[in-house]
Amino acid sequence: MATLYKGLFPYLERQGWDIEIAVGGRDLAEFSPADFGAPTLHRLSMEREVSPLKDLAGLFAFMRLLARRRYDVIHVSTPKASLLGSIAAFLTGNGPVVFVYRRRIYELMGGAKKWLYINIDRVIAALSRYVVPVSRGLGDQLIADRVCKREKLYLIGSGSSNGINVTRFAPDANADEAAMLRVEMGIPEDAPVLLFVGRIIGEKGVDLLPRIHARIREMIPGAHLVLVGPEDDRDPVTSETLAYLRGAPQTHWLGYRSDPRAAYSLADVFVFPSYFEGFANVLLECAAMELPAVAFDVSGVREVMADGVSGTLVPSGDADAMSDACIAILKDPELRARMAKDARARVVAEYSSEVVHAEIHRLLDMVAQAGR
Repeated sequence: MATLYKGLFPYLERQGWDIEIAVGGRDLAEFSPADFGAPTLHRLSMEREVSPLKDLAGLFAFMRLLARRRYDVIHVSTPKASLLGSIAAFLTGNGPVVFVYRRRIYELMGGAKKWLYINIDRVIAALSRYVVPVSRGLGDQLIADRVCKREKLYLIGSGSSNGINVTRFAPDANADEAAMLRVEMGIPEDAPVLLFVGRIIGEKGVDLLPRIHARIREMIPGAHLVLVGPEDDRDPVTSETLAYLRGAPQTHWLGYRSDPRAAYSLADVFVFPSYFEGFANVLLECAAMELPAVAFDVSGVREVMADGVSGTLVPSGDADAMSDACIAILKDPELRARMAKDARARVVAEYSSEVVHAEIHRLLDMVAQAGR
């Protein structure tokens, strides 16, 4: 929630929108009004896991909510809420529905499970006025998977669903905290730092990081690896990877941090071996902070970072190519400085919150006017 909607609701409230939010089990009390405005909150029965009885209760809860008043636009996003919300909107005659599509959760699935999740997405898309993929490549995949027809797609600007606060994520925004963090981890002032930010899971390519780091250290012995992100047992990494992250020389796993800016500030290269993304927001964050990246050339990544501009894209799964690209950037200060400046300039022009929020407002106004 913090990444996906931060700043959007206050912007829409300033444009005259009344915002109501339906959440399952977790409220927004921990988030400041400056970031999330003052929306009306409805807590409904929703579980992430499939549970027929609980899902039926969640559907009825949605229907009771939507039966009480008419909404100009119903915005759905996460998989379970999108399914229950779109069905409830159809059964109560409410809406129209805008389905913001963030990732193909069936990407690495097969067989009956993949068939089930594709058809769930087809149902939601069929009940929606527009399907809004967070990247152009993701939209192309939805067409190929026959989730929806192209005329139902609506891309917000160059992609993203919320953009990034380029004032908050700015070069040297956390320079003092970064210096303190470097001292806490015992990293010498002149030692190069590789950074990964994300969940510690298989689909993010974390199992490749030990090999990548070890190869880089062969050429640059002082290179340190810093990781920010929580472990997730839904897609666990190997025991060998965990052992490396927890005990290998010059490796520092900081766990989850709500504010990763100090880590971005101390790093020299962002390494991102994810196998697939809906839209890689962390690449916007590091680019805004003038940190060049090396990532796999996959959907949801290649649109966020321009190869040779924001960093370097390498073939998916090629750990050696990723290592070599990191080494090339670390050994060429002029290249690193150029990529850093160009990366931020591109984010400011195409992905700043101001740009993306204005596009979202335009879409919501269009849908609301058409539905009246």
